[in-house]
Amino acid sequence: MKERKSFMPKKLILYLYKFRRSVKDAFPVILFFLLSFALVYGIFGFQYVMLVSVITVFFKVRYKRSNNTWKRYIRLVVVGSLLILLAYLSSRNLAACILLNICVPFVLVFTQSSQFNPKGYFTYAMIFAFTSLIPPADLQGLGKEMLAFWMCVLILASAITVFRWFGSKPAPSSQTASRTFVELSELILLLAQPERQKELEERFLRLAHDFQQMSYHKNFFSVQTRENQLYDMVSALIQRFSYLVSDQEWRKEMDQRHVVVLTQISLFLKETAASRGIAARERQAAAAQKLLDRMNVPEGRIRVFCRSLLHMMTLILNAYKTVPREKKLARKIDWGELMYQFRFRCTLESFEMRFAMRLSIVMTISCTVSYLLPVTHAYWIPLNAFLLLQPSFEESSYRMKTRPIGTVIGCGVEFLVHPLLPGLAGQLVFALLMISLMYCAVPGTWYHPIFSTCYALTLAAMMMNETTAITLRLIYLGAAVLIVFIGNRFFFPMRKDVQFRYNYKALFRLHNNYWNIIRRGMFRLTRLSVSGEILTYFHMLYEECEAYLHSHKEMPKRKELRNVMLILWHMFSELEQMHYLVRTKHLQREEKEALIRVICAVQEDLYPIISYENIVSLRKELPEQEREIGYVLTAYLKHAELLLNYRDCIPF
Repeated sequence: MKERKSFMPKKLILYLYKFRRSVKDAFPVILFFLLSFALVYGIFGFQYVMLVSVITVFFKVRYKRSNNTWKRYIRLVVVGSLLILLAYLSSRNLAACILLNICVPFVLVFTQSSQFNPKGYFTYAMIFAFTSLIPPADLQGLGKEMLAFWMCVLILASAITVFRWFGSKPAPSSQTASRTFVELSELILLLAQPERQKELEERFLRLAHDFQQMSYHKNFFSVQTRENQLYDMVSALIQRFSYLVSDQEWRKEMDQRHVVVLTQISLFLKETAASRGIAARERQAAAAQKLLDRMNVPEGRIRVFCRSLLHMMTLILNAYKTVPREKKLARKIDWGELMYQFRFRCTLESFEMRFAMRLSIVMTISCTVSYLLPVTHAYWIPLNAFLLLQPSFEESSYRMKTRPIGTVIGCGVEFLVHPLLPGLAGQLVFALLMISLMYCAVPGTWYHPIFSTCYALTLAAMMMNETTAITLRLIYLGAAVLIVFIGNRFFFPMRKDVQFRYNYKALFRLHNNYWNIIRRGMFRLTRLSVSGEILTYFHMLYEECEAYLHSHKEMPKRKELRNVMLILWHMFSELEQMHYLVRTKHLQREEKEALIRVICAVQEDLYPIISYENIVSLRKELPEQEREIGYVLTAYLKHAELLLNYRDCIPF
């Protein structure tokens, strides 16, 4: 039989497929919103349904994660209640409105966001911004709003628990580490096959990128957990490969002895990935030590790589051991790390400071205008401003084009459809249909605001004339676009070219920071997580710089800038090796003093300027160093000298 030809155009078929897939992916979020809306509307009334939109964002962000502990829900209740209280106070008078809209968004961005998690502030800031738009009239209303919020958090916790029962469960950290060990074991075998160098580079970069995104968990108030520590150590293990993957100079020293050792380590990693239980991991730790003791290969980069990898595996295997319950210590904030982050973020070059200032200014202006305007629904101005302003200048500019287009279309749809809706029930069903479709759309696109506009106008038309609501919606959106445009243009703009220069400068600054860690490591045991954090931070900055250069092929001296980045990658890998050696070697007093002189001289020459004043004299210090440390220092200084060839093109 002949196949029936489809009369539907291919574009329409593709569109329907994408739409069905979007609905399927968004179905848990839509179901959560509709259930929460029905409960809040039925118990507390229409005034408090704004909380449903807020708590749905929390559900959308968190329902697929594995770390939804009861402590997180308690923190949400405490912090969310405080933000609702501050939002209520901001509506009491103009002075409180200005002061709190300056302070609250700034603190949330400063403490919850980072350059690699730019929207970490969004969920909590949404609580403050949205609840300040329609504040309760008195303390009794505030208490009712608090109860509604607590009920929403209870619904959130229950819904996530139910989803975990019936949905797919994220893999625990131990399984993630096991899969990583298997991949690394295969990459090690590729090291001995130069004809597969391209495959090696592609697989390593993919693995490093995925793990960096997963392991960069830090924010301002983060504490060290066992899971985070494991991620840090496995991330540090992955970074050891950058020491060999990024170039092929070491292949000159490769012989059969090296191939045998690499094969043994590959087999060891596969066996470790398959091991389960404390006893099996203790056996693997002993096997790692045996490989270290019997390693019979000449000094060089491959030997340093193999030994550091096996030492790191020993640390990881020991970290798996169960800590007796009575010996577990309460998690504490690392105040030294907190102060370091505070100093780092308190500069006009930091992403956190610049975006925090910009968001505070935009929200203060828009909320002040809304407070002073004696017109209904003026809160649409700060609402639109909050959604339009994005961490990236380019993304904000893009949304200032797409949101007006979607809003105008949404107003047209509402104007045509609203007269046809059968009473209050029909209007409510239409509004819920529109908000459901909104969750299927991609935020920031031109069609996303169509559904949110129809939802907002349908609810507004229940209390005012439909034409008036449409007119106000368009006027308020125009005001919000103007405010965000001024904020983006004149208050701490963060263009991508400016961010690139900051990132590039930070790559050099992190070298000095890492030398400080090595200096401390000579006199006391430094936490491995500190090394893991700075390694992850460096490589994520590196990835952002590489992406910028890749997308700006016409940029002057682009090739030279990429060469500098490759040199810096070599140097940072050598710093990582140096940190490991300092942690494991018993240096004599004379060796420590000589190494400190080297550190001071290198830091002075490398940042904030590139010079050649100390490098020549540093070579006289190398014979005084322990053998392996001297070898790594020699490689580091060799790469540092190469930077002098590119001094004029480095954008300091």
